[in-house]
Amino acid sequence: MNSKKSCISALTDDLVVNILSRLPLKSFCLIKCVCKSWAILSTDNYFCTKLLPRTPAGLLYQDNDSSLIQIARIPSGNSEIETSLGFMPHHQNVKLVDCSNGLILLTHGSKSDSLDAVHFIVCNPATQEWIALPDTRPRLDGSDYVSMLAFNPSSSPCFYVFNFQKRIFPDSGGFVITEVEIFSSQDFNWIVYGGFETEIMMIPMPHVLLHGTLYLQTVEHCVFAIEVPDMYTPYRTFELPGISCPMNNYIWGCLSESSGMLQYAQPNFDGCWLQIWRFNIRTEQWNKTHSPSMIDAFGRDVFVHGHPFGNDWSEDYGMMSFDLEREIVFLRDHVSGKVLSYSIRTGKLSEIGDLPRNPLYYVPYWHKFPPVEEEQTWW
Repeated sequence: MNSKKSCISALTDDLVVNILSRLPLKSFCLIKCVCKSWAILSTDNYFCTKLLPRTPAGLLYQDNDSSLIQIARIPSGNSEIETSLGFMPHHQNVKLVDCSNGLILLTHGSKSDSLDAVHFIVCNPATQEWIALPDTRPRLDGSDYVSMLAFNPSSSPCFYVFNFQKRIFPDSGGFVITEVEIFSSQDFNWIVYGGFETEIMMIPMPHVLLHGTLYLQTVEHCVFAIEVPDMYTPYRTFELPGISCPMNNYIWGCLSESSGMLQYAQPNFDGCWLQIWRFNIRTEQWNKTHSPSMIDAFGRDVFVHGHPFGNDWSEDYGMMSFDLEREIVFLRDHVSGKVLSYSIRTGKLSEIGDLPRNPLYYVPYWHKFPPVEEEQTWW
């Protein structure tokens, strides 16, 4: 027995990592029982990153008539994640709101049109952990809210929840942002920011948290950038590349992040190509990096119908989200109604299925929540 222990202790950490990385997930979770050094490895952030590569699992969604959160898996995706949240109490009564880098944002309790405070929960399905956030302020009558989760583990273990308040302006009839409540997991409280001097009209496309700044898309074909948690720094806006057609969501593009840089993807005006740009924060310029062919992917070259930029203009597919590091793009086929995945590396399309509107891209995150203070309440 002692000789076996000495053999294990003689192995270098890099060699152990190479061996353990070949294990299935469930077997890896048991290695802490082998010896103390392996238990330490299983909780070390650096080695966990190598041992547990972040393979995409699929798209999270929740049917309107069902409280069960489901996942539409993608080819070669991670299949060992429990997304029904059966490990949580009262998991049948939660609503899926958002997802960001492996964490998911849920609400429970009040109806969406209630004036009560909102009860948020942030959950990690990979580690089967969840934490209940302090309640928001009571909702204001006549207001609507858009809630977002922002998390970027490459720069900080801290996550943020944004609860944007929208109000109808009688003159325009449109929804505009008037203020936002922001929760920080580091401070474990909400702050309110209401310094929006101009009308900000967002569109429901993916947002990005990068280097302490939240990036959102607006109807005006711009990026809305706001620094967190320093909300006293003025927000800024800058133009997106590509085609601007504000009221036509067929050609809306979407933001993403790769290698610490902001990315943007959008179909071109005839739909035959996707165009992907990278934002150079030093020069504040967009540079095109990829132009995948949709002609080769779909096997046809006609995607647009109606008069270009007219009210009857439509396109056969639309952008949902993309991940340049994992070379995958998610599209909605407007002809069949199906969700598709496109591999930038192989140029092939794969059908995922008929999913509700706006499913959420999910990549498991294997690290646990940082310890919470005693006064912080777990749900």
